[in-house]
Amino acid sequence: MLIQKSKIAFVNPPHADWALANNMTYLMMQSHYKRFGKYYNKFEWLEAPYRFNQYKNVEEIYNEIPNANIYLISSYVWNYDLCDLFVEHIKKVNKDAICILGGPHIGTNDTEFFKTRPNYDFICQPTKPGEVFIEDFLNFYIDNKGKVNKQDISWEINSKKQTKCGLPDYSIYEEHFDYLKKTCDYSKQNKLESSLVLETTRGCPYKCVYCEWGGGLDTKIITKKVDIVKKDIVAIKLAGYTNAFLTDANFGAFENRDLEIFKFAWEQGVNLTDISTIKSKDLDRRKRLVDCWFEIVVPKKENRNAKYAKDGIFIVPTVAIQSISDEAMKVAKRVDLTSEDKIKLSKYIEKQCREKGYPVPALELILGMPGSTLKDFYDEIELIWDFKAFSQNRHDYMILPDSVLSKKEYLDEYKIQPVKVYTDLIDEDGVDNLYSLYKTKKNYFYTIQSCYSFTKEDMHEMWFMNQACNILFELIYPLYKNQICPSDFCKECYKILKILPEFREINNYIIDLLDINTEPKSIKKINGKLRTDVFNEIVSNNKSIVISELFKKLN
Repeated sequence: MLIQKSKIAFVNPPHADWALANNMTYLMMQSHYKRFGKYYNKFEWLEAPYRFNQYKNVEEIYNEIPNANIYLISSYVWNYDLCDLFVEHIKKVNKDAICILGGPHIGTNDTEFFKTRPNYDFICQPTKPGEVFIEDFLNFYIDNKGKVNKQDISWEINSKKQTKCGLPDYSIYEEHFDYLKKTCDYSKQNKLESSLVLETTRGCPYKCVYCEWGGGLDTKIITKKVDIVKKDIVAIKLAGYTNAFLTDANFGAFENRDLEIFKFAWEQGVNLTDISTIKSKDLDRRKRLVDCWFEIVVPKKENRNAKYAKDGIFIVPTVAIQSISDEAMKVAKRVDLTSEDKIKLSKYIEKQCREKGYPVPALELILGMPGSTLKDFYDEIELIWDFKAFSQNRHDYMILPDSVLSKKEYLDEYKIQPVKVYTDLIDEDGVDNLYSLYKTKKNYFYTIQSCYSFTKEDMHEMWFMNQACNILFELIYPLYKNQICPSDFCKECYKILKILPEFREINNYIIDLLDINTEPKSIKKINGKLRTDVFNEIVSNNKSIVISELFKKLN
């Protein structure tokens, strides 16, 4: 007699419909349960959906994985609304199905969260290991014939059970090679942005208040064996991927090990991207890491025809500054270099890139960090000019729902006033979604209007000049660079721009955007137009006026 298996399904919508869904978490849970679970043969793991460039509605996603007994949902800031719609549909057509929520976008600090998302039967605590959660859940699901107590599940949000989970001593990528190759082939055929992650460590010992790192904050770092990582990389390459997002929180914490992995991946033709380097206070150590980095990826002069130059492949170290303010770093509980050493490291990386023919390194700054001031904002402008980083704006401060930053006690302590906004774009270049499921999608989040160290009016000015300074640097500052420093130049430009008729419309939008009493507005657009385009227009259209007024001021 054939025993019917219980079906498990997984959904993790990507950040855009031109991107490939990242379903590695699902594969990790399958491999873990196969080894440590009691009833692997009693379950059928349905293939995770990945054709998000085709789905027109959540019903079409469901039709790929219908009538499952258990649905696992991975919630992020860019997909939580689709996840909620999907689960709402499940409860209408498959009312007996169990829906389990995981991922970081879970409002543990929001008292209204559980009232507004009632369709989830179980919730895994954010940043906690889903492998042992699912191990416990599936074991009790069979033992108790579908009836599972939340208190029995490791890391369930209502449970005190906390089972530790190490990293695998086998290659998940080898084990699920056929699926990974299938999805990679699909992404190439449909010209999608491939999304594959590589995890070689898990955990982060630091406590940055704005972060909700997937491996867990304030935890010991655990490592995967290097030979297993190398197997992972080879499998990633053979499956057809050329890029892998490195999820490790502190690249370089295990210096020789981490560089060995990076070098191996580079030599295999797999670029490890979005690398987050160790938060060390030791400037020499940080410089040494940069030197080793460039030694690996930049060919010797006699070998300049190597693939990085020929194929246009560049992996540039990100200059993670966040804020030039030491006070802001203290408030954020960010362990890092001093402001002085950050500037030294930034200039060191910029010099390396310039000498080796590399692109401008990415400057990672955050707009309006509590503890920073309007003066700090303008001081940071000096770095932007030094790097000629004119395509980059400071990141909008995003208050993530499981971060310390979202706790009422923290908000009150630093007099932080959150304001709700949304984005209906994926990036600053205006690359929009194509299909109906994503076309009108809005992702809501909270940003900062004001705090103890800057006023609402300060934020209005910073928000405006965050967008305007890049085009001002490109079009006008070269005329005056020998007469005025970059920060004073931008201050003077603001005085000129704010008396123009076009300023009023933009400023009124900013006032409305940052008003806690009005409906949330788009933070990426101004009255329906890309904010980058709006600021390019006001500066370009008034270039002669700005030049003339500056001439009067400086002569």
